Amino acid sequence: MREVLIKEYNNLKRLNLKSKGGDYTFKLDFLQGCTFEILGTKPGKFNVQFLNQDNNEIVYESQITNNMWVKSNKKYYLNYLIKVTDLENNKVIFEHKFNAEDKRVYIHLDSKAIGDTLAWFPYVEEFRKKHKCQMVCSTFHNEWFESNYPKIEFITPGTQSPNLYAMYNIGWHYNEDNTVNADWNPNDFKKYSLQECSADILGVDYNEIKPKLTFKNEGSKIEGKYVCIAPHGSAHAKYWNNPKGWQHVIDYLNENGYKVLMITQEKLGDKWHDSKLGGTLTGVIDKTGDYPLSDRANDIINAEFFIGIGSGLSWLSWALNTKTILISGFSAPFSEFKDCERIFPPLSSCNSCYNKVRLNAGDWEWCPEHKNTKSQYECTKTITSTTVIEAIERIKNLTYL
Repeated sequence: MREVLIKEYNNLKRLNLKSKGGDYTFKLDFLQGCTFEILGTKPGKFNVQFLNQDNNEIVYESQITNNMWVKSNKKYYLNYLIKVTDLENNKVIFEHKFNAEDKRVYIHLDSKAIGDTLAWFPYVEEFRKKHKCQMVCSTFHNEWFESNYPKIEFITPGTQSPNLYAMYNIGWHYNEDNTVNADWNPNDFKKYSLQECSADILGVDYNEIKPKLTFKNEGSKIEGKYVCIAPHGSAHAKYWNNPKGWQHVIDYLNENGYKVLMITQEKLGDKWHDSKLGGTLTGVIDKTGDYPLSDRANDIINAEFFIGIGSGLSWLSWALNTKTILISGFSAPFSEFKDCERIFPPLSSCNSCYNKVRLNAGDWEWCPEHKNTKSQYECTKTITSTTVIEAIERIKNLTYL
């Protein structure tokens, strides 16, 4: 992702705002931080301040001479005021207040993941509406949104975009020591919901918003009522690690007249993947393997409800307004979305490591506190099938969450 971002930044054609002030020309932009430059042949010395208009705090201050430039490290949105004082006579010779109205602003979503993209995108539109700007956006899944957001110009990541006033990058940014990079993220993203990360970087109010997706309802391909399940994820810590849990729930659903459609990419019958679920699940309609997301979306739209873990398909179910049960112990309940039945382990169990330390995506068996002990994954081992069945009883009678 970082390579894509660097390519984008190098390809940018900046909109240089020039303001004649006596003997000098001033140039500025807000592309991943605030950049300011003074050009002119007359020697001079200046104090440059970047202030946050919302609290009057000085974000950055430096003294420079003519034909020099300065740049702030803060790459998230700030309501900047640029103030330049000529130190020879202590007079303010230039001011500029951030104003993106009718100007081109570029926002890039720095993740290919389904959940990240669905969570973060709605705040691109919120920023556009708030600032009345000409919005340019790149995601790795533009086709999910394009036709439903006609006022946004979608471009492929890495594409050149001209005449930009501001640029922001949405993502989870870490330092080399795995601490949160405060130049990219204003707050610790592990302490609030995934979606709130986007609102935080862009400086817009957070209120859970579902994206408007382009997936069409092509009608049910399954005869009778059915439930979608997606028990697999990108790390073992994300799984519901009760070895009998999924089979008990499937049996209960079958006994109560529901067919169960399994829709993960990980194939049913693969011994290694099946072992993470307590064995090969029975009583399911097997639709595992490689299917386009539009096909997954259609199955979810027409399902009675969806049961999953902290994975992209759970986010897709939420975005499509399908009743959703989400089972997770490695993430705190606030980490995902509110509009669901959220299953969490007993508080006496170890839980929420996702919100405490950085996930090591290269370690499938990652469990930061109990790896290689009897307590590994106790967060979801302690979630019973009875707890999930009780959630099913609550959710199946709701007309809409």
